[in-house]
Amino acid sequence: MAYKKPKNTNLFIFLIAILLIVINIPEGSRSTDLGNYNLNDSGSTKLNLNIYDVQKIEIHIIDIYESGDKFCKFDEIYIYGSLKSSGKFVRIRVSEVTVTKGLKILNKAESEHYSKQFYQEPIEIISTTFRCNNESIFIQFEENLNVDFLQFVQNQDNSYKAFRTLNIKASS
Repeated sequence: MAYKKPKNTNLFIFLIAILLIVINIPEGSRSTDLGNYNLNDSGSTKLNLNIYDVQKIEIHIIDIYESGDKFCKFDEIYIYGSLKSSGKFVRIRVSEVTVTKGLKILNKAESEHYSKQFYQEPIEIISTTFRCNNESIFIQFEENLNVDFLQFVQNQDNSYKAFRTLNIKASS
């Protein structure tokens, strides 16, 4: 009696090979450095970015306006753009905000709403030390979208240090 191999052995090996190839495909995330931007020492600053197909934004603090022993603070951070599906210009909803250890989000629960029916507060960030340089803010969105501009409001009552120079990176 001769050995008979199972009927679908070659198909089984082929499917396992395809599965291994699909699992090992690297994620196609692209990161772009948008450059350095200077902010006003008080009031509102609007940064025109005009970037498309963005999943997350990283804001790295490079320099601050010195004004004694005070904490640094962003009173409000707004993100304006459009969804890829609708194309309507709107204030963008934030899915998640994280910061490095030298910063703290004051209104984390209010600035991240997962339901589109609730109002979402602007992001407020304060430093935990008097040194605010080399800290980062990471903002992630629910889906890839188009970001037209960021608006930063800071130091309206001169009770905090203001951020001077930011480096912004966008990832899709």
